[in-house]
Amino acid sequence: MRHRRPRGKPILRCPTCGSDRIIYEAALITGQRYHCLACDYVGSFVVEEDAPPEGS
Repeated sequence: MRHRRPRGKPILRCPTCGSDRIIYEAALITGQRYHCLACDYVGSFVVEEDAPPEGS
């Protein structure tokens, strides 16, 4: 049996500048959109990565 590593909350990163200052903008008909506060990127693609588990 394989033990799973506890996962932390995912971190969203901007695909343009790599910042984690991403906010979700509801876009109803057009689907999901994210806005990077660091470089003003707006789009539906963001990079999601696992955060280290708390206490590590």
